[in-house]
Amino acid sequence: MKTEVATPSGGGAPEALLLHATNVTGSQQISVEVGPELSVRSVTDAIAARMALPGDVAWALRSDDSSAYLDDASPIGDQIAPGTRVSITAKSHLGGARA
Repeated sequence: MKTEVATPSGGGAPEALLLHATNVTGSQQISVEVGPELSVRSVTDAIAARMALPGDVAWALRSDDSSAYLDDASPIGDQIAPGTRVSITAKSHLGGARA
């Protein structure tokens, strides 16, 4: 397991939040320390980049405990507790656009 630290730029950072991320196939697992004020979107993007997941795919984080998808726009610290296990999964949209 590898640990990645993502911190906001600027003044003193709040205490880091540790989470454990797994890709949807279970073939990659990383531990990540992030600022609790960071948006889920920025954390998801950092995890996807660290796992070298395709950049042309929209990714989402899902809590392994509740199976709930995390809200991209909200701070991650408002949605999960330290030590939470999350899965990164491709966002899927049912149905499609018709021409």
